Amino acid sequence: MSKATKLAVLGSGFIAYTDYYPAFVREDIRDLVEVTAICDPVSGRAAEHIEKFGFSAKAYTDYDAMLAEAEMDLLIVLSPIPLHYQQVKKALLAGKNVYCQKTFTETAAEATELVALAKEKGLILCAAPGQMVLAENQEVKKLMEQGVLGKVCWARGFGGHPGHEKQELFGIDPSWYYKKGGGPMGDVAVYSITTLVNLLGPAKRVCGFSGIAEPDRFWNGKKLDVQMDDNTYLLIDFGESRFAAITGNFCTPQFRCGPLVEMFGTKGIARIGGWSKREVPFEYYTSQPVNGSTYGWYQPAEDIAAPSKPETVHTVQDVLHICACMETGEKPLNTADRAAHVIEIIEKGYEAAETGRTMELTTTFDF
Repeated sequence: MSKATKLAVLGSGFIAYTDYYPAFVREDIRDLVEVTAICDPVSGRAAEHIEKFGFSAKAYTDYDAMLAEAEMDLLIVLSPIPLHYQQVKKALLAGKNVYCQKTFTETAAEATELVALAKEKGLILCAAPGQMVLAENQEVKKLMEQGVLGKVCWARGFGGHPGHEKQELFGIDPSWYYKKGGGPMGDVAVYSITTLVNLLGPAKRVCGFSGIAEPDRFWNGKKLDVQMDDNTYLLIDFGESRFAAITGNFCTPQFRCGPLVEMFGTKGIARIGGWSKREVPFEYYTSQPVNGSTYGWYQPAEDIAAPSKPETVHTVQDVLHICACMETGEKPLNTADRAAHVIEIIEKGYEAAETGRTMELTTTFDF
């Protein structure tokens, strides 16, 4: 890049502290981005993190003040999900390009409104997770386009987690994960759903089951008020008799287990490892030899978010990809219209589980 992209960060919590900040000061990344401002409502937190990571940035507790004063090419929204809609809308109205952590709204109606607003104002609006920024997913897409897997008839996606109260949070309260707007579907299952809609196209219908399997949870000596379902299972119809099963839960003792996505075609099987198997992030088995073998695996030498390295966490790859696209004028891969479709799948999935009905999906995207 010819110049560093100026970034402002809203929400200096766990994900900012563990994923983004350590990467932004890495030798191979620090010349690409410049953190100019950090805003967090907890007094002193933004200033503490600025000092710890050595950013030349201004600390804010007032979001409106940061939008009005801070120099930024891109706003990164890392606050809890229930806050995203209003915060992103305010940023777009202020003329800011936005990247928002997943999910970027709670409802499809909110998401489509923000997509339209960004288009109207000619602004970039991207949302996590940027699954197609990952090189292994691009390789799977190539195989599918070449017909190596045949017709993908069914797939399954894994979104399991032990629960955030069971991990090191550096003192940050995880309560919101168990209240309205939280839950494992928007937190972990969203990765496999996003991967599948990017590879299979827009879905048509969804049904499923959902409930609270583990109501007694504790953090920092206090019992959490678990209001949100922690165990959900969805069935998704992609049309043409193509189906997928998705699990999302906070009840899995080992976070790094199982392939993130498996796809079963008429000619072959593809397994995408996700976090569980980064040394072989993608492998495939075919009924007919491909390049002389019925088994293959893929280890990316460099991800699309280049010049970052493959070990760069996916959240940071999202941002680097957007920054690169802002310079070249190319359209980012992690656009908000695809994220809006994923949000509708999750939203209608919960409704289907509550009502016992199969729900039709109305959102779509260019595929």
